[in-house]
Amino acid sequence: MFITAVQPLSFYSGSQYFKPSFEGKKIIDLNYILKNRSDLLPNRIYEKVNEIVSSKSQKMPTLMQLHKEIYAPLMECKTLDEAKKIFPEFAGMKDANDVFVRNSGNIKKLNTNGKLQDNLSLKLLQEVWFNLKSQDEIAHSLGLKGRAGLGWIIKKIGFVNYVNNYRTLLLSSDPVSRAVIAAKTTAWNASHPDLMYQKNKHAAQFCKTLEYRSAQSKRIIEHDKSNPQRIEKIRKFFVEVWDKVPEVKKAMSEFAELQDPFTKMVIKKDMSQIDLNECEMRVKKGFYKKFWQTHPEMREKYKEAFQKVREERKLLNAIKEAES
Repeated sequence: MFITAVQPLSFYSGSQYFKPSFEGKKIIDLNYILKNRSDLLPNRIYEKVNEIVSSKSQKMPTLMQLHKEIYAPLMECKTLDEAKKIFPEFAGMKDANDVFVRNSGNIKKLNTNGKLQDNLSLKLLQEVWFNLKSQDEIAHSLGLKGRAGLGWIIKKIGFVNYVNNYRTLLLSSDPVSRAVIAAKTTAWNASHPDLMYQKNKHAAQFCKTLEYRSAQSKRIIEHDKSNPQRIEKIRKFFVEVWDKVPEVKKAMSEFAELQDPFTKMVIKKDMSQIDLNECEMRVKKGFYKKFWQTHPEMREKYKEAFQKVREERKLLNAIKEAES
């Protein structure tokens, strides 16, 4: 699969701004999550949440309870292959023992009696997907200095992760973890009043900006619907951007090949300019968001190309105006 273009909005993900307040009174239940944060949900979780909400059940589990129930079988698996059979979304992952054959660098620290820990790939899946540990916590437990060393390992084995803010959403949906975090946050805030003043001042301004952006985005979408010429102009703009970053397109194509079969199908369908349904649009959005998060260096290259094309367009328009 070779990526030829990306929808403009795929680069800018509103979900990256999701910072739930653990001290707020907003109920983060399944109804709220499906309506406002469905783009953060793994496909398996999304389908179950949608099913539960559609049933209009009076008693619903929390997202944390649902997640733990769905991924509990992962803890019973003895090998990575067994986990792949139960959870096809992990099909693209590699066994660490097959990938790391040389005893060097960070791999040395993971060796026991000169041999790499058994089922390391499976253990990483269990720690992330069921125990919900952060990369810093996992790196520390493995004896690594920090998440950078772990990041190199998980990239090599094609580790399948959820989007960054999904873990935050899980914690905010659970009353127990929410209370613990709220207590820690309150204590920290009380001991750092000056920092909190600056933080709240900045947050208040940022929220206004985000609210404005949301309203502006809706206005632009409505405007585009009645202005096909504008859509074509935008399309040409992004074609120019992508022509400047073939290495990003190549990296995205390779990344797409590591995805589960359903995600691959959605991306191919999108590249063929076939309309996507609501579920497929959510998968597409999640794919692009995940790529930018796991390839920050590519994100920077894309941003540079975006800025360059924009400046070139401005210069061209200025020349045209001067000549007219």
